[in-house]
Amino acid sequence: MLWRLRPTDADIELNAYSREMCKKLEEETEIASWTENGGLFVGTNAERLAEYKRFAETGKYFGIESHVLSPSEVKDVHPLLRVDDIYGGVYSPGDGTIDPTSICNAYAKASRKFGGGVYENVGVSGIEVEDYLTAGSAPARRIKAVLTACGKRIETPTVVNACGAWANEIADMVGVQIPLKAMKHAMVLTEPIAGMHSGLPNVRDHDLSVYLKTQGDSMAIGGYEQNPEFWPDVDPGFSFGLFELDYDTFGQNLAGHMQRCPVIEETGIKSTVCGPESFTPDHKPLMGPHPGVRGFYHACGFNSMGMMLGGGVGRELTKWILTGSPEVDLFSFDCARFHPESVSDSRWVRDRTHESYAKTYAIVFPHDESLAGRGSRKSALYDELLSRGCVYQARHGFERPGWFVPSSGSQEALSYDFYGAYEEGAWRLGEEDHPDIPKHESHEYLDLVEGELTFDWPQSHATVAEECRAAREGVAIFDQSYFGKFYLNGPDADQAVQYLCGADMEGKRIGSVTYTPLCNSRGGVEADLTVTKLQNSKGENYYYFAAGGNTATKDLAWIRKVLEDQNVDAHIEDHSESMTLISVQGPHSRRLLQSLTDSDMSDDSLPFSGAKHLEIAGHPLLVLRLTFVGELGFELHTPADSAVAVYRAVHEAGAKLSELDGIPVRDAGYRAIDSLSAEKNLRHWHADLSNRDTPLEAGIGFTVLSKLKRTGADAPNFLGRRALEGQREAGLRRKLVCLVLEAGSVPLHGAESIWRDGQCIGYVRSTAFGHTIGKSIAYGYVDCPESEPKITNKWLEAGEWHVGDKGERHAAKLHLKAPFDPSNSRVKGLYPTREPTIEGSFEKPRTATVSMQA
Repeated sequence: MLWRLRPTDADIELNAYSREMCKKLEEETEIASWTENGGLFVGTNAERLAEYKRFAETGKYFGIESHVLSPSEVKDVHPLLRVDDIYGGVYSPGDGTIDPTSICNAYAKASRKFGGGVYENVGVSGIEVEDYLTAGSAPARRIKAVLTACGKRIETPTVVNACGAWANEIADMVGVQIPLKAMKHAMVLTEPIAGMHSGLPNVRDHDLSVYLKTQGDSMAIGGYEQNPEFWPDVDPGFSFGLFELDYDTFGQNLAGHMQRCPVIEETGIKSTVCGPESFTPDHKPLMGPHPGVRGFYHACGFNSMGMMLGGGVGRELTKWILTGSPEVDLFSFDCARFHPESVSDSRWVRDRTHESYAKTYAIVFPHDESLAGRGSRKSALYDELLSRGCVYQARHGFERPGWFVPSSGSQEALSYDFYGAYEEGAWRLGEEDHPDIPKHESHEYLDLVEGELTFDWPQSHATVAEECRAAREGVAIFDQSYFGKFYLNGPDADQAVQYLCGADMEGKRIGSVTYTPLCNSRGGVEADLTVTKLQNSKGENYYYFAAGGNTATKDLAWIRKVLEDQNVDAHIEDHSESMTLISVQGPHSRRLLQSLTDSDMSDDSLPFSGAKHLEIAGHPLLVLRLTFVGELGFELHTPADSAVAVYRAVHEAGAKLSELDGIPVRDAGYRAIDSLSAEKNLRHWHADLSNRDTPLEAGIGFTVLSKLKRTGADAPNFLGRRALEGQREAGLRRKLVCLVLEAGSVPLHGAESIWRDGQCIGYVRSTAFGHTIGKSIAYGYVDCPESEPKITNKWLEAGEWHVGDKGERHAAKLHLKAPFDPSNSRVKGLYPTREPTIEGSFEKPRTATVSMQA
């Protein structure tokens, strides 16, 4: 089945190409694989229908026809369905069905037609990998050859692991691990059903966790049970084998099928299919280059979506191999989205994969948190913050602060204890796991997370507002230790950093901090981070990179690849686990920190985007004057073993400051950062900045203009320069815009449509509720219409703007600069009074109660 309405733009674009490929292959090979019978989502509660409406809203930008239906209209589209227990549905007539046998034969025939080779029944017995040193003396590995069971050696620099449930075996041959588990996945084909025909749409009822696929005059029925069965001993010779169907496992689905389509209860079973399928910890595929092994790529772990995604994946993986980057933003599919420590932890992979399978059809709420695999990576401040009420979020396997509640540690995420609806509490995560698994009688963290599961204002709204207030009026203390922290060293470090970075690094003073994108050959942003220029005791320059935590593994792999490609004598080292980052932000942050050190913290000694070494509480550290919230702020980069002492000293000084002057000083988490940074028009990579977006399109052209303006012999070469020069000369055809809803009571969550003068020209990439301004903020890229030669500020300002959400349009105001403090006075430490206040700020949404949040 292929569903055109999906939760993300990447899914939508890959599915669209797969659909197109089915049609093209039929023309080229005369093998028909596509049936356009439509798709129908059925919602049994208001939240589910709201999710479907969100899908339909995103689809408007991509030109996907869909219709929101009442229960009676659902019955009209599919007369065999029961509809007295549903709220409605969404129908997409362009959806359809891919025949697996036909599409595989079509791909094989087309491949041979255009010079490719397909060799069946030839097993892989091994993969040769070569160890070597880069020009920077860094150890590296690369693919050399594939060995076959028939004795052939195929020399090649590139191998794609597309082996599904057997992908781990191929990874083992290369000496790496991947986060993939094989499970038994079933489908049942019914006998012919009266009234059933090939023109009826495929049906998904996510709340019953079932699907009904049209199969001529029969139905193929299946779903995702909450008690999946792993296949721990993957048999290499089982590639065309099938398991016996376990009706105890499939029974939960079968009850759902009969509820949605009652005639199934009276229909016989023609055949059953239960085979091995590959699943991952976040229900997304594994794609792209494997970090640390040059030439080894993945296209596996499709979580039963291989047919649907296959065509698009093939296209993008080809571009990835040939150019170094796909054209679609595929970070959510990139195998480097997982941290190596998580991947090597078999229990983490198993628990997270179990949870993601069981939640396959769960509503995708914007603030949901995983319960499985928690606590694997922690900051040195983990216990300290837990005792102060920190509610953690899991990102990249790391426990980062989300927000703070009045608690003293009982709000910790406990060990994973949900393993489905098994009789007598048994579970199936493997034979070695038969010992009793304790069931938590109470779980405060789970209770807190469940309060966030809504498309309305979640419960933590008021708490996050107070954290934002501290940042705007006093001091907020953030633990951002999950950031990636890398050191670039070597004789060619200056040359390397100048080529890597979009920003001009030539002539930077020692102690300067530069915000910069790292671009690919098309000018797209592969990473955005800060680079601090430092010098060792020998007078040699080196550079300190601080990168977003969620992308740290990917960023490190990208930097290493570029360094090797350029054959420079420089290498980068990962110090992420050995360092802690404490961010002290707010109007009184300098006053607080100055009380803890003899080192001068004034503008003259430590200007914005400056860095220096100093001591706090007797512990040496590197301080960077930076902010990601739009206030006077400082980042304390300290060794992990000093972190608790430094943090306590900061907190004690803050308590004294608060007692003396009555200003708010408190811990704050990433929910607050999201709100504060959105008000300041700051970028989040993968949200509103990605490998397909250039700095010019993203509104951060200032980072690359210095280099682009240098021409002739003085023009520094850097990755992406040619593409950016061409785009700057031609003008922009798409651009990131900031829209603030005029009404403060409308929550946004991303993927909404963007309208200018009644025309849909974009979709929302990131959102936040601005607690300071009291309104929802949306960022998204908009396209230039054919009637305009390029996007200009004049054209943007002349339009009337709306944001579309679940079928409704909300008036919005365009902001070419930050909605809050557009002059950046506060970043420079320029405040109107010694104790700054913000009049009329931190308003509650009109529909919210005191316990709710945005």
